[in-house]
Amino acid sequence: MDYRAVVVTILLACAVSIAAVHAAEQPTGNVPAAPQAEGMGAQQSVATAAGSVLPPARAYGDLSQARVEYGRYMTLAGDCVACHTAEDGKPFAGGRGIETPFGTIYTPNITPAKGYGIGGFSDEDFLRALQHGIRPDGKPYYPALPYPSYTKVKDDDLLAIKDYLFSLEPSRNQPPATRLRWPFDMRDLLFGWQALYLHDARFEPNPDKSDEWNRGAYLVEGLGHCGTCHTPRNITGAKEAKDALTGAIVDGWYAPNLTSDLSEGLGAWSVDEIATYLASGEAPAAESPAAESAAGPQTAALGPMAEVVHQSLSQLATSDLHAMAVYLKDQPAKEAPPTTAPVPHQLSEASYIKGRTLYDSYCASCHQSHGQGLAPYFPALAGNEAVTLEEPNDVIKTLLLGAPSDPAEAYSPHVVMPSFGSIFTDEQIATLASYIRANWGNDAAPVSADQVKALRGER
Repeated sequence: MDYRAVVVTILLACAVSIAAVHAAEQPTGNVPAAPQAEGMGAQQSVATAAGSVLPPARAYGDLSQARVEYGRYMTLAGDCVACHTAEDGKPFAGGRGIETPFGTIYTPNITPAKGYGIGGFSDEDFLRALQHGIRPDGKPYYPALPYPSYTKVKDDDLLAIKDYLFSLEPSRNQPPATRLRWPFDMRDLLFGWQALYLHDARFEPNPDKSDEWNRGAYLVEGLGHCGTCHTPRNITGAKEAKDALTGAIVDGWYAPNLTSDLSEGLGAWSVDEIATYLASGEAPAAESPAAESAAGPQTAALGPMAEVVHQSLSQLATSDLHAMAVYLKDQPAKEAPPTTAPVPHQLSEASYIKGRTLYDSYCASCHQSHGQGLAPYFPALAGNEAVTLEEPNDVIKTLLLGAPSDPAEAYSPHVVMPSFGSIFTDEQIATLASYIRANWGNDAAPVSADQVKALRGER
């Protein structure tokens, strides 16, 4: 127990940052990245999806075309190609760089090239890596590889991925080595982390639930590793089981609550709407019987989720997406834990609530829920120097005037923003500006209504 305590102390900073990254890490002992969906039951006959980014399956050795095609589907469902392909690089040849506070993690080559990829992996090596987090040389993987989720996946489903990867053309690409600063490069310390947080057990169906529900649970909890992004983590980087799927911040993006919470989760969504979102990245508005206008959830996938939809979920069998939706819809409502201080010290509770209401209603759809923006069209507000300048004139004027679409008057060739000067009072502009200047790590002084009034008439 003393050894574990020492391990956790040293890993306090490193695990929380590294574990959130969607990638495997060292080139030494290469292994596939996080699969994301298929897995339980008999092998399905799945048509090759049109427009897939994956190379076609090729029968080889004693393996049938059907077996390799199934492995391809599993790999497609896992979106492995996203992490293991560098920009303009060969699929699965690795080299995608992931920036962390402790150095850059480069994803490994997972083609079947011996000495460069995973060509030397036996079936046992592959399973030990994905289910137990151990490399062929006996060293542990960083929890950037979500083996705490993979451990739930049955052997045959993981080996199907290996079968497909081994059918690919080998690549001798050698990604740069991952180098983390001390003590984060002390790999043996992770044995303690695994002893505390890796629960080695395959998925067990719930006999009180339907086959479809169990299929969805298997995909979401195991191969899909949805909780890797959508579950908050403790100080050591391990997922908080009690807050499973309640939402978390990953690489500046907010992965939202997936429980049935009505305000921030999927409580207002139907099973079909969830399945449609997984398939298309869009949730259609439900028709309100009490009004002519549409009501209910309506959103679109952005950032990393858009990539997952495009390269993975949109190409899965409709039955699997529906099963995932059934499982998610059945999750008990849980309120997302707070991700920032409830009220920044510059604001009163009343002004914070008013500012948050204005921001959520008028700004969050473009600048995102945590001010991270969406470059190049919607600038980040978190850490933006123009937002936190001592003189708040730029923020006030932008809210009053917006960003015009006329190129001759535009502040940016990309950004177009409506004017709020005609619909907000001076007090509302001040409240919203103060909220933006005090949140997401910003630490600027609040704005007064008199400051807004003084600038309102100026162009």
